[in-house]
Amino acid sequence: MSAVAQPIVSPEVNADGSVTFRYSHPKAVTVRVRSDCLLRKPDNSWFGGKMGTAKMHRDSAGVWELTTPPLAPELYQYRFIVNGIYRHDPLNRDSAYVLLHQESIVAVGGNPQADLYVEPAAGTLRGHLDTLDCYDEEQQVTRRMVVYVPPVAVTENLPVVWLLHGISGDERVWTESGRAFQILDNLLAAGDIRPMLVVMPDCNVISKISPKKRTNLLRNMFCYPDLQMGDFEKAFPRMHDFLMQHYGLTTDAGHRAIAGLSSGAKQAANIVRDNPGLFSVVGLFSPVLGKKQLPEATDSARYMVAVGRNDLFYKKGLRFARRLDKTGASYVLYESEGGHTWRSWRVYLTEFLISLFREESAGSVTE
Repeated sequence: MSAVAQPIVSPEVNADGSVTFRYSHPKAVTVRVRSDCLLRKPDNSWFGGKMGTAKMHRDSAGVWELTTPPLAPELYQYRFIVNGIYRHDPLNRDSAYVLLHQESIVAVGGNPQADLYVEPAAGTLRGHLDTLDCYDEEQQVTRRMVVYVPPVAVTENLPVVWLLHGISGDERVWTESGRAFQILDNLLAAGDIRPMLVVMPDCNVISKISPKKRTNLLRNMFCYPDLQMGDFEKAFPRMHDFLMQHYGLTTDAGHRAIAGLSSGAKQAANIVRDNPGLFSVVGLFSPVLGKKQLPEATDSARYMVAVGRNDLFYKKGLRFARRLDKTGASYVLYESEGGHTWRSWRVYLTEFLISLFREESAGSVTE
C-alpha cells in the first residue's frame, strides 16, 4: 500500500520562530525568496521596505524549500522569484498590497504585540467584515467602506471608530498591512477592548474611477493635489450619517473616535476641526500637520499623537503635539523607535484601541 502524499504547507511557522517557505515547481531552474525577514540587520530607514533574498533548494519531488533562522516576532512580507520572475505564494491566502504590488505575508508570534497578528485560536468568537458603498449625490462619487463588525449583537449605542489610511492605501489596507481584523479579534478575546464597530473607508480621490481599480502609491501621488482639496473631508458627514443609518446606531460623541495615518492623519484632523463635538478621541499616527489642523478651542476631544524617532515626520509630530498643548487640548504623545511604516502603525493602532473610551490624563508615553 503506497504512502499518502502529505499536502505542501507554505509558509510554516515553526516552534522556534523560524519560517519554512515552500514552492512546488519541478521544472524551475532557480527559485528564491525575497523578504524583509531575510535582512541581515534591522531596517531602520524612515520609510522601510528593504528586503533580503535567499536561494531555495529543490527536493526529489520538485518542491523548493527554505527555512529561515529563528525570527523576531513580527509580521513579514515576501515573494518568490521563479526563474527571475516574481510570484506570490499560491499556498498562502494572506497577502497585502504594498505600495506597487501584492506581497504574501506571514505572522510570527512570540511577544504580546506580535501575538495579536496571528490568527485567533480555534473556537474564538470572531467578528466579520462588511463592505458598504455610499453614494454621495453632491459630489457624484461612490465611496467604499470596509466595516469590522464585532461578534456581538449590534446595538444602537455600539461605539464607532473610523480608521483612515495614508496615501498608498485604500479601504482594504488597514485589514491587510495593518492586520486590523486579527488585532481586533485578539484584543476582544483577551478582554482588552470593548466591542466596537470599526470603519475603514477609501479616502482617495481615485474613488471617482469606474470600474474601481486597486490603488497604488504612484496613482495616488499623481492625485495628491486633488487630495489636498478636501473632497473626502467635505463628504465625511454624509458618509457618517449613512453608516449610522445602515446599522441603526445612535452612538453619542463620547463613544465615537477617529484615527488616521500620515495623510490620513491630516484628513482626520481636518474632519475633527470642521465637525467639533463629533468625536471624543482622535488618533494621529505619523502625522504631517500644521496650524490649520488644530481643533476648535471649545472641542473637548482627547488626542493621541504617535510618531517614531526614525520617521521623516518625527519633528512635525512633536511640533503639532506642542501646538495642542498650547490650545489646552488633552493629548498623549506616544513615541517609538520606528519609522513611517506599518510596523509602527500596527503598534499605534493597538495602543489607540486599548485607550479608547477611557478617562486618561494627558502626558507622554515612550516605547
